[in-house]
Amino acid sequence: MAKFYVQSGSVRAIVDSLDMERAALWVVNEVMTTTLPIDDMSDDEATVEQADRIEGQYLSETITVSEQGFDRDDATEVDVLNAFRHWYELYQAVSILAGKLGQPEESVCGS
Repeated sequence: MAKFYVQSGSVRAIVDSLDMERAALWVVNEVMTTTLPIDDMSDDEATVEQADRIEGQYLSETITVSEQGFDRDDATEVDVLNAFRHWYELYQAVSILAGKLGQPEESVCGS
């Protein structure tokens, strides 16, 4: 696996991945799983927890990915909406699979 420097908005991460697209997708997954309350909290608790999480991490319109380092002019840009669509399709597929297996999503996803 290669090492990629991925950044967007407030997020800067070094990701080991097979390719740039998967590195960008990993960043979307990290932001979404820390933003969305996916556990059994009540609505009030979930709203407070979600607000706390959103404050610290956000993405801009693009995700830049480079094998050379952060803030590079030659970095590849990935559209956040396209990366989010891809992430959401994968999330739905895992949810369906979890339902068919009768297991919580976390155990299927390995979280």
